[in-house]
Amino acid sequence: MVVNENLAITRLEWNQVIQGVRTVTIRSLSAGTAIFRFASTKNPKTGVAIPSTSWARGPWWFAESDYRTILMRHQTGALGLGTVARSAEAVQPSWSLMDVSIKAYLRYDTEAYVGTGKTQYRDHLPNGMFMTLSGWPNIEQIYIPGLRCPAFVTRDIVRQKIVTTDGWGF
Repeated sequence: MVVNENLAITRLEWNQVIQGVRTVTIRSLSAGTAIFRFASTKNPKTGVAIPSTSWARGPWWFAESDYRTILMRHQTGALGLGTVARSAEAVQPSWSLMDVSIKAYLRYDTEAYVGTGKTQYRDHLPNGMFMTLSGWPNIEQIYIPGLRCPAFVTRDIVRQKIVTTDGWGF
């Protein structure tokens, strides 16, 4: 079984891919591959709690080698892990608090879109300032279509852990 074979997706998902990734390629990820993501315990715009059962349902992930790069940068600096991940992946504060680290293994071979993060411009911060994030050129983002619905069963979640960010989730 191959999940997302030929990447039959909706136009909405393709639009999300091209908004978040510079040069999109298709890659087959093998069953057993470890994937990682950062998620949010609350909706940053409303403050409403997001149940832990939903944290791993997002389509944006990255490979273990990239997680290790983020972790190493975090361990050698003074910033929280979620803050470092936000910078590496170009995730605006209005999208996620980045206060949950998730590790999963793919159950099946899975086709995904892969590429480096695209610069995200002018997110409005609570202090009135704007933030632009470019992402790190050596970190690849993995977009797996369908993870909000049936394809959710394609992964075994092995860890969901609350991590540090600053007061605004960056």
